[in-house]
Amino acid sequence: MGVAPPAFLAGRFSPTADLYLGFACRDRLARGALRQLSPTVFAAGETLIVIRHAAGMRTLPPHRRLVYVIDDDIRAGIADRALPPIYRAKLALLEWPEARRFEPAAAAILATSSALAATLRARRPGARVEEIAPAWPVAQMPVPDPVAPIRRIGLLMGRSHARDAAPLWAPLLRVLDRRPGLALTVSGNLDLPRAVARHPAVDVLPALDWAAYLGWLRQARLDLGLVPHLASRRFNAARSASKLGEYAMAGAAVIGSDSWHEAARGAMCGRCLALGADPAAWIAAIDRLIDDPASARAMAAKNREALIAADAEGHQRRLWASLLDAAED
Repeated sequence: MGVAPPAFLAGRFSPTADLYLGFACRDRLARGALRQLSPTVFAAGETLIVIRHAAGMRTLPPHRRLVYVIDDDIRAGIADRALPPIYRAKLALLEWPEARRFEPAAAAILATSSALAATLRARRPGARVEEIAPAWPVAQMPVPDPVAPIRRIGLLMGRSHARDAAPLWAPLLRVLDRRPGLALTVSGNLDLPRAVARHPAVDVLPALDWAAYLGWLRQARLDLGLVPHLASRRFNAARSASKLGEYAMAGAAVIGSDSWHEAARGAMCGRCLALGADPAAWIAAIDRLIDDPASARAMAAKNREALIAADAEGHQRRLWASLLDAAED
């Protein structure tokens, strides 16, 4: 199969693998019906599952069928000049060759948003393309306290979002300065301005691997969670709704960009606020929810209830059964 992609593409643990396969198929893994060959490659009988890439594997084992799980529109990201140049280069040089390798070979492609699924159906006419939602452990999502004040905001985004978040830094610091007792937790994965990293009300979460980050989420308590896709439009429009589950793990109400396809749809049923690119609108929404915490708690509760009712884990189990069990008959 040629030279393996660089191993640093995959850490020891993969959030994509857990959220779209591992949590839902833990029983298959436990009894050996599903084997993990690398952080992002699994095998069940003669079916091979590749989740985004096969980093670290020089060759793939013999297999009769391939199922490919993809959680980003990589081609759109390469063309999206709002993304940091180094991230676009990573997509072009490392991720896109993997997509070109696995898309045509897959008997089934699982895409993590309806927008991405539609793109893949257009690009691969006749291919089986299914939409798959992330399966966060909903039993571990805290019940929001309906009367608790808003004390902590979270902005947890990766390196690809450096320009997305940039317009909010200065106004967020002004909010912290005029709201004593309010704190902001930000991801150390972001390229943070010095004023943000050194502000006394800002906690910088160190870069963590997936296992450590999931452990942190299980005990973290955030009141508001921000998803400011303020620069990138094309790439972010195909992203999944995973942040709704991620922030629900910390008990937060979500404010997301209206360019975030799934979050904007979720806002229609009150699960989150969907806002445009004007930072002033974001600050106004944050101030409004700080002054009316009951509304924020109600929004967080509705999101949690919707995630539980959606039963993404059950849907995944049935989808994987249709793919794996039928292949072995």
